[in-house]
Amino acid sequence: MAALMGVIVCYTHYEIPSFTRAQAKRRTAHLVLIVVSLAFGAMGAYTLELPMPSWLVFALGFGTVHVPAAAILALKRARGAGMS
Repeated sequence: MAALMGVIVCYTHYEIPSFTRAQAKRRTAHLVLIVVSLAFGAMGAYTLELPMPSWLVFALGFGTVHVPAAAILALKRARGAGMS
């Protein structure tokens, strides 16, 4: 599952430039995703008492934040949407 999350994170950051015209908006999208993912992953790793290593909980939390963005970008790619 952690490997799948890694693929989702990479896909999301790879596709953002394909659909975002302005450089400032691209940077903002990357930065927001990374900051929120770091916070979500860290909160999960340090507050959840799960029977798995903290680094794995962090990786899963980090990837989970990217899932909605990846889905949106995949739909845009499938529909042939242009840049916005």
